Amino acid sequence: MFLHRWLGKFAAVATCIFVFLKTSQRLSEWSLRTSALGTPSIRHPYSATHAGNNNNNNNTSESWKPGNDRTPPVARPGDPLCASFPDTSNILVVVKTGATESYARIPTQLVTVLRCLPDFLLFSDLEQNIAGYRVYDSLDAVTRDVQEGNPNFDLYRRQQACPVDQQSCNADADEGNSGRQEQRRGWELDKYKNIHIAEKTYRLRPSYDWYLFIDADTYVLWRNLVQWLRKLGDPWNTKYYIGSATLIDDFSFAHGGSGYILSQATMWNLVGNHAGVANSYDMTAKNSCCGDYVLGLALNETINVGVSFAEFEKRFYELSPSPGPPRHHPVVLRFKDVYHEFVEPKLSVRRDDWDNLSEDEGVLYLDPKAEHAQWQKDRAKKLDRQISVPAVEMDAHKSFEHCRKLCDSIAKCFQFSFHDGICAYSKSFTLGKPKPTEKMEKTEKDGQRWTSGWNVRRIQDWVEKQGSCKEPVWPNV
Repeated sequence: MFLHRWLGKFAAVATCIFVFLKTSQRLSEWSLRTSALGTPSIRHPYSATHAGNNNNNNNTSESWKPGNDRTPPVARPGDPLCASFPDTSNILVVVKTGATESYARIPTQLVTVLRCLPDFLLFSDLEQNIAGYRVYDSLDAVTRDVQEGNPNFDLYRRQQACPVDQQSCNADADEGNSGRQEQRRGWELDKYKNIHIAEKTYRLRPSYDWYLFIDADTYVLWRNLVQWLRKLGDPWNTKYYIGSATLIDDFSFAHGGSGYILSQATMWNLVGNHAGVANSYDMTAKNSCCGDYVLGLALNETINVGVSFAEFEKRFYELSPSPGPPRHHPVVLRFKDVYHEFVEPKLSVRRDDWDNLSEDEGVLYLDPKAEHAQWQKDRAKKLDRQISVPAVEMDAHKSFEHCRKLCDSIAKCFQFSFHDGICAYSKSFTLGKPKPTEKMEKTEKDGQRWTSGWNVRRIQDWVEKQGSCKEPVWPNV
């Protein structure tokens, strides 16, 4: 009797567990599909207009067929904040990251830049799945003769063999290097990615008007970008390569960190009309510094296309606002809007453990009795060469308050910073970033902390003098 009751209870418990697990599985599957009950799906379906092959693909070789390895994207969750989001159905966003940082950066992108997009692609140096989204391995097609024996691929090989999280494997391999070795190896891998990402992107999504390539720490101002792209010529007939121009050995190319745009005509001519173009530049990448440079070379040498528009990122990228409240009419997000919303409230007369980047562009005043790096000495004010030195300059290196007095005495000084006997001031203003003290015991000595300050009143006066913004002036390409 006792055994019978025990078996009965066991069967009941087992049945409950089975039902719970099965229900959880069904709920998970249902959440990834359009509801069969006719209610709105929690994920948007993939637009069929981008599922077919490109009409210009008739001359493609048999070894390369656009769309033959195309994987439909995971549909996105519905979001009321996206109700006023501009139409991006003709733009494909392609995000580049690395396995050592993907879990730190991709989730942030999913809830900001990518939040309202109907489709996008994620690429890294390792095949992964993050929050249900596939991250493609951008390097699996790099030629063996470039990979084998190449120390640039040590990190790549270690990642492939790692049975746990990448951070643990890389931490063990780079013990004692404080992550710097890992970062350097990530950069060495990165230079092989860009052209392979472009090739893989066109195979997966061959029918978009515009292809926007960004890094995992880039923010896009969608309203600005969408309105501007509408003003350009036909992307199917014009070869556009748009980005923030930078130079290496007098060769101009689009800076990858700022993002760049390729039109349909550019992608077709580079990838669709040149099978294996990425592999043909693998050896070039090995002997180069950067992947954006290699892609620029390929565009120039293969289809004679050069980068356009050097001020690209200042209008469309590297800001961090939220999607914002719904608006009835399209608006252009201005720097003034971003400043008042995100920067102005955080400016203060003093912020401890903070670097407002005054040292990056400003003038330095050093403690003459302390040791300093050569670059700091080169940037320092040469007080010993002046016939007469005001006391406010002589004392600037002594403390935060002395540094503040120096800034106040200079008419165009907007901000300053102080640490370890170094006072720096700047004639521009920047919010900056946290700069915690490396050793806790140092916090007891105020002079060794990074401390920043802003002349808030002077900044407010300057902003008011700028007046109201006029109509936006769109760049010509």
